[in-house]
Amino acid sequence: MLSLLPAVSIGGISAAVTFAGLVAPGLFQINVTVPASLSDGDQPLSATYNGSSTQSGVLITVRH
Repeated sequence: MLSLLPAVSIGGISAAVTFAGLVAPGLFQINVTVPASLSDGDQPLSATYNGSSTQSGVLITVRH
């Protein structure tokens, strides 16, 4: 597990990170809880860690 967790937002709302760590050589996994207040549909997803961020335009489909 990473000592410092990344900051993740979905649809502009902070998502709680429950795990972030190395799962295979060169492969990191981040588990988050999707905020309940999000609307159904495609939502932008972003993560920031140690000054680096995910690329723009990443979407995740939310369905309640």
